[in-house]
Amino acid sequence: MSKFLHHEGCPECGSSDGLAIYEDNENCFVCGYHKNYNNGEDNISDKHEVRHAADRHLTPVAQQDQIAIKDRGISAATVNKYKVTVNTNPESPVGHVYPYFDEDGSHVSNKVRRKGEKAFYWEGNVGAGTLFGQQLFPAGGKAITIVEGECDALAGFQLTGSRYPCVSVKSSSEAKKNCVDDLEYLNSFEKIVVCMDNDEPGQKAANQIAQLFAPGKVHILKLAKIEIGKDKDDNPIYTKDPNDYLLKGLEKEYVNEWFRAPPYMPDGLKLGTDVDLLDEIINYKEPECIPYPWAGLNQKLYGIRLSELTLFTADTGIGKTTFMKEIEYALLQSEELKERGYGVGFLHLEEPKRETLLGMLSIHHNKPYHLPDTPKSAEDLTRAYKEVLDNKRVVVYDHFGSNEIDTILAKIRHMVALGCRYIVLDHLSIIVSDQSGDERKQLDEISTKLKSLTMNLQIAVVAVIHINRQGQVRGSAGPEQVSNNVVRLTRDKKEIDEWRRNVTQMDVEKCRLSGRTGPACWIYYDNETGRLQELSPELVKKYQEGGSLAGDEFETYNN
Repeated sequence: MSKFLHHEGCPECGSSDGLAIYEDNENCFVCGYHKNYNNGEDNISDKHEVRHAADRHLTPVAQQDQIAIKDRGISAATVNKYKVTVNTNPESPVGHVYPYFDEDGSHVSNKVRRKGEKAFYWEGNVGAGTLFGQQLFPAGGKAITIVEGECDALAGFQLTGSRYPCVSVKSSSEAKKNCVDDLEYLNSFEKIVVCMDNDEPGQKAANQIAQLFAPGKVHILKLAKIEIGKDKDDNPIYTKDPNDYLLKGLEKEYVNEWFRAPPYMPDGLKLGTDVDLLDEIINYKEPECIPYPWAGLNQKLYGIRLSELTLFTADTGIGKTTFMKEIEYALLQSEELKERGYGVGFLHLEEPKRETLLGMLSIHHNKPYHLPDTPKSAEDLTRAYKEVLDNKRVVVYDHFGSNEIDTILAKIRHMVALGCRYIVLDHLSIIVSDQSGDERKQLDEISTKLKSLTMNLQIAVVAVIHINRQGQVRGSAGPEQVSNNVVRLTRDKKEIDEWRRNVTQMDVEKCRLSGRTGPACWIYYDNETGRLQELSPELVKKYQEGGSLAGDEFETYNN
C-alpha cells in the first residue's frame, strides 16, 4: 500500500483538491483520472497509465443486503438505504462502492473507495449523475441536508434518526456546479441545511451553495471543532464533518447544532444571535494610544490611537509642519513606545530631510536651530542626535524621486515592516499636486487607502492636508469623511501684535470615537525656543478678550 502525501488540483477535470498524490501514483476522486509513477524515476509525464471513469466497467448495484461499515459507524440499515456495496472479499482492493443515479433513477456511475486508504476512483458516466442519495428522497419535503462526502451523507442521515434526507456533492470543488445541476430539486424543500467540512475549502463551498437560493432558505451548519484525538506528532485532531460526530457518539450534539443552524448571511451581515458579536464586545481591547503634547487635544481625541487616521487641516503658512514635529518628538520620547520598540515613520514631502531632522534637535534643546542666527555647535547637534534620533525606531523618508500615491503607500508599508506603528505624513495635498488628472478623485483615493492601511496594519497615521480660502479641504470632502479625527488649525497671520499673531487655535471638527467637537486648546509659538506651548486657562481668557502680553508678563501668566 502506497503512502498518501497530499491533495492538489487535477490536470484533467480542474478540481482544485480532487487529486490525491501517493508515493507511486496519483488519483482524482472527482473524474477518475489516474497515473502510475515509474519506479525509481522522477519524471512522471508521458509514460504513465491514464484511465478515465468512462473506460471502467460499471459495478452494478448489489441486490442482496449489505453489512455495516463498522469502521465508519454506519449501520447496515443505512448502508442498504443508500444502496452502498461493502466489499467483503479480502483479495479485492475495493472497499465501498457508492452508486449515483440520474433523474430517471437509472444507475449511471460509482464512486469507489479503496480499502485501507482515503483514495477513490470513478466508474461510468460521472457527469450524468445527480447528488448522491437524491433518488431516495422525493422532492418537496420539509428539510434536506447537503454534505461534502458520501460517507458523510450516510452519517448525517443516521445522526438525525433517519428522518431527514441527506445528500452529498461529489467534492467541495464541484459543490456549486453539482447544486446548480439539481437546483430545481433542492429548491423544492422548505429548508436546506448545508453542512460542508469545517475547513477552508468546505466553508467556501458552503457559501457558494447558499448564494444560489433565496435569502433565508439555506442554513449553514458549521460543526464545532471538538478535539477527538492526537496525530502522530501529538497535535490535536478536531471534528470537521458528520462522520466524525457519528464515530465519537455525538448524535445529540449534532442534532442540536442541526436545528440551531443559522440562516446564511452574506459577508457583512450578522444576526444578533451570533455569539461572535458578544465575543467582540467582551473581548475587545482598546487600541494603544500615546498622548498628544497638548492636554486640551487629548481631552477631545483620547490621544493618538492605533488603527485611526487623523487629519490636521489648515491654510498655508499656519505652521502645520511645526505641529507635526512636536507630535513626532512626543512619540519618540514616549517611554511606552520605547519599551515596546515601536518606531515612528517621518514623511515630510515639502522639506529636505535635513530640515526634518534638525527640527527634532531644535525641540530637544529648545532652540530654533533652523534659524541661521541661532548658535549651534557640532557637539551640541551630535549629542542631541544621539539622544533622539540615533536608533532604529526612527525611519525617515528621503523623498527624492516619485511622490505617486502607490509609491507613498508602499513606503508606509515598508516602514511598518521595519517596526513603525506611528506614521506622520506632511502632507497629502502635495501628493495629488504631483499627479495629473482629477485632484478630487486622487484625494479620495489616497485618504481611503490610508484609512484601510491603519485598520489592516493596526497603525496610527497623522497627516496634514490643506484647506482653501473657504475653509474647505482643497478639492474634496472625501478625506474628512473617511478619517477618524479632523483637527483644524487657525491663526491670524495678519495680526499686528506679535504675541497674538503667534497664538494658534485648535478646533476638533470630527472625532468618531467620542463625538466631541469644538475648541480644544490654544497653542503659542515661542520665538526664542522654537517650541509650541499650550496656553493656560488664564491666558486663553486674556486672548479671547483681545488682550496682549509682553514676554516677561507672558511667562508670569503661563507659569
